[in-house]
Amino acid sequence: MRATVSGRKPADPTRVRRPFLILVTLIALAGCALVFKGLYIHAKAALAQTLLETSFTRGIGKPEATRPWPWADFTTEARLTARRLGKSNIVLSDAGGEALAFGPALLGGTAKPGEAGTSVIAAHRDTHFRWLKDVRPGDLIDVTRRDGGSATFIVRSARIAHSDASGIDPHRDGHWMALATCWPFDAAQRGPLRYIVDAERVDDEATLRRVASTEAGLIAAR
Repeated sequence: MRATVSGRKPADPTRVRRPFLILVTLIALAGCALVFKGLYIHAKAALAQTLLETSFTRGIGKPEATRPWPWADFTTEARLTARRLGKSNIVLSDAGGEALAFGPALLGGTAKPGEAGTSVIAAHRDTHFRWLKDVRPGDLIDVTRRDGGSATFIVRSARIAHSDASGIDPHRDGHWMALATCWPFDAAQRGPLRYIVDAERVDDEATLRRVASTEAGLIAAR
């Protein structure tokens, strides 16, 4: 004879499972939302880069700068290419918040790349300028400007400096380019330190051929 406990009813299995199933469903929906959000962000970024490249290519040699999309508050000004690393970016016209979200931007008031003085180009360390950590002295960086001009720079140094004491002189003698981003590269938050790559324009063909030959050998050996 089976004993029973008076005054208590057996638990309903459906009532036990229902909250669990609801919880699992909510977790699954949240996971799907995060996945779709990630895919959307990547798709949006890819589309933006395509529009930037198209805008720059179509605008080469034209008297007026073009916007990559109608509501953009910046224009495409140049293409930056690091030969050895095989990295390329479209440089935008203003180092403001919106521009830096899409690519490196030329700091207002500084020279255009290739002109006398120092052109200062900034970008985020975790996206468009992440490759700066792999740049080394002697690397060649090509610049093609919207006006059709072009120049080749050789990296002279890479250094860490405080944002208030960068050591960048916009009126420096010669033709220089400073590529700047936040440092350290793996930091979670923005700090006061900057990583700066100083590059000088090189017009001597013999030097360019020698460095290019060395870089080609390094690329082939990878």
